[in-house]
Amino acid sequence: MPDTKAAEAKTKSQENCLEIFLQAVPSKLQVSGGREIAFTRAMLSMVNTGHAALAGIVPHATFAQERGIVHDATDALSRSKIVESIQPGETVKWDVYDLLLAAHPGVASKVHLWGYKAVLDWWLDFVAWAEYRTPDVAMPQQTPKHQWKLRWSPAKSRADEIDLALEVVKD
Repeated sequence: MPDTKAAEAKTKSQENCLEIFLQAVPSKLQVSGGREIAFTRAMLSMVNTGHAALAGIVPHATFAQERGIVHDATDALSRSKIVESIQPGETVKWDVYDLLLAAHPGVASKVHLWGYKAVLDWWLDFVAWAEYRTPDVAMPQQTPKHQWKLRWSPAKSRADEIDLALEVVKD
């Protein structure tokens, strides 16, 4: 029986304690002329589902536009929010639109010239994962890689509204 308890404890300590998900959130976006439009944002969330604080968090993400060149957004994640630890039940969030502008120079320069319309109707491949440490395991652990396709498009109902399509990509 002691061997079973040791195996159970080992399995518990190796379980993934950091869940990652992406969700569409209604928001507003400032556009030219000082106007605001309805803009659905993609929010990347990392939540500690374990019973202990997670430390040494290193979030990672990449973007690829229509299966083009992959742009690493890891620095943009770290610059926008430094996460030293995540307490049990705590969630850390990032705005994917802002990450895209910080991590992808081509998109950022197009948005600078033409505004938000530069990102419309392009499929973006977005991948996110993280490394972290738990108090009972010395070696850093890594979450599985999560992959989505996302696309901002004008809403069918109103001209001044931007919708977001999100698809989970399975390996």
